[in-house]
Order: sequence, then structure tokens, then C-alpha cells
Amino acid sequence: MALIEKKLLPLRPGVAKLIDQALAKGVKVAVCSTSNEKAVSAIVSCLLGPDRAEKITIFAGDVVPRKKPDPAIYVLAATTLGVEPSSCVVVEDSAIGLAAAKAAGMKCIVTKSGYTAEEDFVNADAVFDCIGDPPEERFDLAFCGSLLEKQYIS
Repeated sequence: MALIEKKLLPLRPGVAKLIDQALAKGVKVAVCSTSNEKAVSAIVSCLLGPDRAEKITIFAGDVVPRKKPDPAIYVLAATTLGVEPSSCVVVEDSAIGLAAAKAAGMKCIVTKSGYTAEEDFVNADAVFDCIGDPPEERFDLAFCGSLLEKQYIS
């Protein structure tokens, strides 16, 4: 928290842009974290600003019986927001988060971090080093939507 409050741990490139695109289109946005609600709320508000933060629903690890890789946090988010898990796209940065999202029946894009770069993301729907801001943008809301359109029949 101290690092974030002192602006020593900045928001990853593209996060604010992707959230702004989603909110502008009326897409429900949530943060699902294994951390406690107080910490997550403070981080969201500090890094994204109070205007964005008030439009984002937070689901923290202290509201579910089991943490990721258990899908409980994502199932709770979908149920609370009134959306089908199959219509959700999760952006994760770890293998345990990916496992939780997939077990909940959601699409998952992984943006690797310095801590998780070597983890196994073979089950991800897409993997990038970051979301990115233009002109270095890796993906946007339209790409997320395209993942929901893909149906594979075996």
C-alpha cells in the first residue's frame, strides 16, 4: 500500500484504457482479487482514480471460502453482476488466476508480469506481456469481445 500511495508502483500500461473502453460501452467491470477488500479498494481507487473506482465492483478474497485457483471469486462476480460466466473475459497475470477463470467457465487473457513470466499459461485464450497503451497496444475491448464470439465444436 505504501508503494502505491507514493506512486512507486504504477498502473500497468493499458489497464486504464481498457477499463475506460469497457465502461464507455456499458460493460460491467469488476476486480476479483485474493487480497482483502480494504486493500483492493484502496489500490483500485489510488491507481484508477475515484471516478473509475466507483463504477467498478470489487470482489475480494475475504468474501469467498476458498481463494484462487478455486473459481469461487469469479462465480460470485458473475452471479452478483447478473452475467453468464461464458460471457465474461478475465484479464489475469498468474497461472492460479487463469485456472480459477477457466474453472468458472470464462475466457481468460493473461498479461504476464515479472513475477509470473515463467508460469504455464497453455490454457489461456491469449497471452500478452501487457495490455499496452497506443501505439504499443497489444489488445483492446474489441479483441476481448472477439474471444466471446469464438465457439469451437468438436
